[in-house]
Amino acid sequence: MRKPERNPNEYRVTLKFPEIIYTSPCKFNLFLDVIDRRADDFHEVVTIIEPLSLHDILHLRETAGEIKVYTDHPGIPDGPDNIVYQAAQLIREESGIKRGVVIRIEKMVPAAAGLGGGSANAARTLLRLNELWELNLSPQTMVRLGGQLGSDVPFFLNPTTSLCRGRGEEITPLPPPPGFWAVLIKPSFPISTHWAYEELAISGSRPPHRKLKVIIEALNSSDLSGLGSSLYNIFQEVLEPKIPRLHEILNFFRNNNTLGTILSGSGSTVVGLVATEPEAQALADRARSEFPSDYLFRIATNSI
Repeated sequence: MRKPERNPNEYRVTLKFPEIIYTSPCKFNLFLDVIDRRADDFHEVVTIIEPLSLHDILHLRETAGEIKVYTDHPGIPDGPDNIVYQAAQLIREESGIKRGVVIRIEKMVPAAAGLGGGSANAARTLLRLNELWELNLSPQTMVRLGGQLGSDVPFFLNPTTSLCRGRGEEITPLPPPPGFWAVLIKPSFPISTHWAYEELAISGSRPPHRKLKVIIEALNSSDLSGLGSSLYNIFQEVLEPKIPRLHEILNFFRNNNTLGTILSGSGSTVVGLVATEPEAQALADRARSEFPSDYLFRIATNSI
């Protein structure tokens, strides 16, 4: 479905303001477990999140009044339904100012993919507007605003290797792993986050999977091989047997000498880790030859 053409004249009002261009990295989960269902109907998670260099590009111009947000992706809403619009509106309400912005988003990160692209865009927009409007909001306030927008947003305020608990807002930095490259395959089918959580059937509190300790030890010792072999995602454990095409992608990585492979978030992107860029390029080329052309293929590094 194509988006309607926009009137170029609506940008003219912004030309007296300089354009600000910023990027927002995506992420994947080295570890993800869901350990309880909360009283607020959210879930209690324990996750280790790793940023990746694959990013969206955002173009921002200040205006005298309203907020406008556009994207170049047909599956992502413009305007108030976009999380970037909501971020701009939220920080404006927090500060009580009336200034506006026009933001155009160039999507590079696959959407609805478990990679946190929208959350990253929202977080980086909060940071840019805090700076542009000289609001001097505290880190604690920024985390609170981010948490109102989404569970992953606080992480992207300072995207470094982190252990995240609660809904994702309780963040503890961890030692980053050695540099690696990631091949990302996003199949054409979506996975509903609501359905994925229902499939977990979490009914009571339990401790996180034992691999959490193993992964933290691998990070502390800069053991890339040990890290790759210890990746864990409870959604992968539950969904792989139910979705044959997901199993095919995971097996592709398992059979092609990767350091490890894992579903990111609740999917549907699967990530395979290798040590070098040439290995990543070769693996991505092999994946393109084996999987349907409507799958998306990306490579990225964790050195951002």
